[in-house]
Amino acid sequence: MNIEHRKKGRPALYQLRAFQAAGLLARLLPRPILQRLAPVIGRAASTRNPAGRTALRENLRAITGKTGDALDALCADNVAHFSRMLADYFRCGTGDPARAAELLHEWRGFEHFEKARALGKGIILVTGHLGNWELGGTLLALRGLPMTVITLEEPSTELTRWRDELRQRLGIKTITVGPGHDFAFVEMMNVLRRNEILAMLVDRPYADTGARVKFCGRDTPFSTAPALLWQHTGAAVVPAFVLQESGGRYISFADAPLDFQSHEDKRAALVKNTQHLATHFEDIIRKYPEQWFNYVPIWNSAAP
Repeated sequence: MNIEHRKKGRPALYQLRAFQAAGLLARLLPRPILQRLAPVIGRAASTRNPAGRTALRENLRAITGKTGDALDALCADNVAHFSRMLADYFRCGTGDPARAAELLHEWRGFEHFEKARALGKGIILVTGHLGNWELGGTLLALRGLPMTVITLEEPSTELTRWRDELRQRLGIKTITVGPGHDFAFVEMMNVLRRNEILAMLVDRPYADTGARVKFCGRDTPFSTAPALLWQHTGAAVVPAFVLQESGGRYISFADAPLDFQSHEDKRAALVKNTQHLATHFEDIIRKYPEQWFNYVPIWNSAAP
């Protein structure tokens, strides 16, 4: 999942014992109760993370142009959605994975996965901190598709191990990126060469690994990993998202593979294709700002 976990300003609940307690609570309580309780806990946790509240407000202001009471209401709605998403994450991940299928109201675009796998070059599934991205991987794994998720290290070794074991129980493999993982890119290419699915979050690249493109009219770092992997493997780059509806269930949709273009200047092609990716994401995030869960600054300044 990799919600922001920098040591400085890390939320107090972002630790193994809190995750274990949440998993236990999710197994014991019925989902309707969890969905009502989660926003209460989320609001309380939000008051203890002023940096996260400020970042969310500035990010959503930049995306929507809202200010004042309208922006306050959107931020509150965002925290409530995030809390309910986490409740479902713990309920499905630490209990019976089959519960995930029960949450799905509609699935659109699965044919894009089938057609892409028929080409034999693998699939780069690109998503963002939007909706219930962990549920999406679970749903695909339950349908028998070989899934590998790209992830950063968690704040502690214990939490990293807990997350890896949880994904393994769901049939999902993990490749960890970042310092000390020098062969991660080779592992990614091997996944694609086996014609499997490689899933990654691309709207918040770690460290300085992204290219600066235009996103919401601003210079913004966006992950170049999909475009770079496409250059090396020709794998289909498929955007996919899982979003919660007003009734509490989810709609999952995959779009057609992005039309990346090659060029003699590989660096120029890399940036151009990454821009294409960012533009596609911008359109979707603008439609669902209440489910874009970015609690760290995306821009150095939210001023136009």
